[in-house]
Amino acid sequence: MDYITRFPTRPLLNWVLQRGRDILAFQVSRAGERYEVSVSSPGLGTRLYAQACHGGANALQLHATLVAGFRDAGWTSTTYR
Repeated sequence: MDYITRFPTRPLLNWVLQRGRDILAFQVSRAGERYEVSVSSPGLGTRLYAQACHGGANALQLHATLVAGFRDAGWTSTTYR
């Protein structure tokens, strides 16, 4: 049994950005004491990026940096929670 199986992830933060017809979801999830930042393409049903972080502050900072970079490149926020 691996770490993720023992501690299922819970989404803490989810932002959806769009540029043209392309949509990306930027998410912070928690599994036990570990946090994960991921970027996925809902349309493709695939995860494009994932990074494990040891603290919530680090995960939130990485998430904010990724979203800001994409927004600077012309992506628009459509949903966040």
